[in-house]
Amino acid sequence: ALAQRGVLAAVVVEMAEQDTTTRTLPSFAPEYLVRNTLQWNDRQWPWAQYGAAIMVAVRHGIPVLGSNLPRDRMRSAMQAADADTLLDGAAFQAQQAQIRSGHCNMLPESQIVPMTRIQIARDVAMAQTITDALQPGKSVVLLAGAGHVDRQLGVPRHIAPGITVKSLQLRAQTPMDAPDLPTHFDQVWPTAPVNAKDYCAAFQPPNPRPQASP
Repeated sequence: ALAQRGVLAAVVVEMAEQDTTTRTLPSFAPEYLVRNTLQWNDRQWPWAQYGAAIMVAVRHGIPVLGSNLPRDRMRSAMQAADADTLLDGAAFQAQQAQIRSGHCNMLPESQIVPMTRIQIARDVAMAQTITDALQPGKSVVLLAGAGHVDRQLGVPRHIAPGITVKSLQLRAQTPMDAPDLPTHFDQVWPTAPVNAKDYCAAFQPPNPRPQASP
């Protein structure tokens, strides 16, 4: 709808690294060329789930911009202690808790802060890409995981004051959902239910074999 009204400046995506862009592609570019230009990793981000939204932008001549932290900058991000002050104390602690649970509570404690710094650096990179793409009277849309879009912890925390930010979560419906569920998003759009999957099950240590009695 934003593209059809001529008020979409860019689509920014977590799924491609910063400095990748479709800006030089024609609006009729085939999908395989769009994927190659964005250096798309289909195993990590199945194109079938994201391609339709991206191709809408391409077909309207709107640039799609990669915004994720490049892999070659991750090591330096892990060591960047100044990232520890980019969130207030409570938010920094909450971000660390997200890192723990997101890695199935299997990370050594010594890795929690470095991994939190990478998460923050990714948010900063996305915020920078969004800011650079802004145009008067137009919107920039970021497609990213819910943790990055979280108003209290993610990209919105690194957008300069005075820029209007609206955060929208697409949330799969579950029987446990309640209409007054607390949220860190401006809006929540329910989507079709998905089969519950325990992604941490494969990372649980195996049960020890029973020992035979002498």
